[in-house]
Amino acid sequence: YERAVMPAFEYRALDANGANKKGIVEADSGRQARQLLRDQQLFPLDVKQTREKTRAENARRSYGRSRVSIADLALFVRHLATLIQSGIPLEEALAATAKHTRKAYLKRVVLDLRARVLEGHSLADGLNEHPQVFNPVFRALVSSGEKSGDLGLILEQLAEYTEDSQKLRGVIVQAAMYPIVLCFVALSVIAALMTYVVPKVTAQFAHYDQALPLLTRILITLSDGLAANWLYMVIIVIAIALGVKWWLKSPERRLRADKAILKIPLWGLLMLELDSARMLRTLSILMSSGVPFLETLKVACDTLSNEHLKKSMATVREQVREGKSFSRCLQEEAELPPLAIYMIASGETSGEMEAMTQRAASNLERELQARVQMFVSLFEPLLIVVLGGVVLSIVLAIMLPILQLNNLTQF
Repeated sequence: YERAVMPAFEYRALDANGANKKGIVEADSGRQARQLLRDQQLFPLDVKQTREKTRAENARRSYGRSRVSIADLALFVRHLATLIQSGIPLEEALAATAKHTRKAYLKRVVLDLRARVLEGHSLADGLNEHPQVFNPVFRALVSSGEKSGDLGLILEQLAEYTEDSQKLRGVIVQAAMYPIVLCFVALSVIAALMTYVVPKVTAQFAHYDQALPLLTRILITLSDGLAANWLYMVIIVIAIALGVKWWLKSPERRLRADKAILKIPLWGLLMLELDSARMLRTLSILMSSGVPFLETLKVACDTLSNEHLKKSMATVREQVREGKSFSRCLQEEAELPPLAIYMIASGETSGEMEAMTQRAASNLERELQARVQMFVSLFEPLLIVVLGGVVLSIVLAIMLPILQLNNLTQF
């Protein structure tokens, strides 16, 4: 494994004979540096960190170069939960987890968490220093676990939550991969035909005395335009993408765009179910961990990617703060699937909202997986027919003049 960079501490100390000693020692924290000096029979007078960058800053800088994937987080939490459930102290569990973490940037983050724990901070405080790695769900659950004294159990639940999120994402990515690859390959073949093959074939028609078929003339025009202006087309596509990205930076425009996305047939329903399932799963695990309900709502709202849904849930949270029924607020303000709202209302009435919210999340996840499979099963043949039609048109545009010429020579 790659060796993690440790902070360096400059020290001034007295030895057993009372002589001054100066030097530099590497340690996870100032407290550990002093202990290392005492182990060497030195009495520390002054210990201060010499490097400008703290471990947390090093970890954040490393994160800028490499993203922490959900798979990395799932493995980290599962390992840490197993060690703590086995009765190993938190500091030792973090050290062991860091030792077995292959990703250098995540290792630095874990070592920073360990250093903060050694300095007397809580694990939740350490997580708060790395918001780009640990989302609000992580931080809220760990804070609740430390307060209740059930950190091991909470981490176990967090590991299951992270692994379930990874599985759901994997199902969606796997289902979408084949159509994306198929579309990319087909478009690449069509572009190669239009740019290299078609110009060479159609060049043979330059001295053709008869009028070319309409389909052939269209193909020649498109091919010549693509060959001559492909660079400008690439620039235009990039400019449009950057323009859309800039346009969506405005919160109001992003809100309108996200609202419009939910109205797109089938795709909008997929996005609604995906966001709703993620939010309800978060609500369920936070409620089961004893996190206050208003804080639970706030953290769950932050998991929503659609700004329109996030705004409606923020309104629900404010109404709940005023003492209104959660399920009634969902019916009036939120655009969640009706069955999910009904199940939450049933759970609120029976006093089992945590269990019913979990069932609603599981039900939405099953529906989402089935709908994604249906979407892919419909999209694949449609894509094949469309791309096959394009290739057939190119072949016909090339063959029609040849067949026409053969007919003329026969007469």
